[in-house]
Amino acid sequence: MNLDAVARPAMQVNLWASLGYGAILFLVPDVFCDVLKAEAVNTAWLRTIGAALLGTNVVGSWLWLQSPSLDLGRVQTMTAGLEALAMTVSLLLGEFTAEHIWMVQASVVLAFLVTFGLSSSSLSRYYS
Repeated sequence: MNLDAVARPAMQVNLWASLGYGAILFLVPDVFCDVLKAEAVNTAWLRTIGAALLGTNVVGSWLWLQSPSLDLGRVQTMTAGLEALAMTVSLLLGEFTAEHIWMVQASVVLAFLVTFGLSSSSLSRYYS
C-alpha cells in the first residue's frame, strides 16, 4: 500500500467534507441547526468549530495534498480521530439534541472512515 492508495483519497474527503461543514458552521450556523432540526442555542460555538475545521482540516489537507509530509499527515490523522471521538462521546452522553440525529451519526461514521483512511499518512514507512 502507498499514500496514493488510501491516504490521498481520504485526505480529499477530509478536505471537501470539512470545507462543507466548516463553511456552513462558520458562515451560517443557524442554517445548520435548521437542517438538523436542533435548537439554535449559542451558535457562537458552532461558528468557532467551523473556523477550526476551515483552518486545520481544510488548509492542512490542502497543504498535505500539495506536498505530503509525515508531520502534517500525523496532525490530520490525530485531528480527525479526536473529532470522531468527541462526536461519539457526545452521542453516547446524549448531548446532541437534534431531531435529525441520523445526520450526526452519519458524520461520526464519516469521521471514523476518514481517520482510518488517513492513518497511513501518519506512518513513516510511506514516506521516502
